[in-house]
Amino acid sequence: MNLNLFMALVSDWGPAIPLLCMLLTADKKIIARGIASILLTWGVTQPLKLIVARPRPFTVGAAPLIGKAPEGFSFPSQHAGFSFTMATTTELYRRTLGIIALLSAALVAYSRVYLGVHYWTDIIAGAILGSIVAYIVDKVFSHYEKKHPKKR
Repeated sequence: MNLNLFMALVSDWGPAIPLLCMLLTADKKIIARGIASILLTWGVTQPLKLIVARPRPFTVGAAPLIGKAPEGFSFPSQHAGFSFTMATTTELYRRTLGIIALLSAALVAYSRVYLGVHYWTDIIAGAILGSIVAYIVDKVFSHYEKKHPKKR
């Protein structure tokens, strides 16, 4: 398998690894936080893409396109955002699975630059946003659970 095909596969299917790691925790609390984080990450990154309206690198000749051309704007990277959201959520509770998810998320992020569909700043912003969202969602859930303990 050549590197271009490998990177295309990582870009397309790589985010499934952090998702799988999150699901493998088999903890409803972690999974609920992860799903809430994914939705909030989308709610933050989608409007930012429209506000910033940064063209993708291949459209302005800044990088060659390898593979299929994605639609929409470049900043921030939702692939990186979603991957790091799930990886951070997992890492907060399951260290080993979290490290696997974070390494996978980093590879997904790199693949997006390699394929010419994102700048490094898009990737960094998406990764930071996804991680911060996961951390904030975790703190909000934890705060709520402390204020409203389950009755047994």
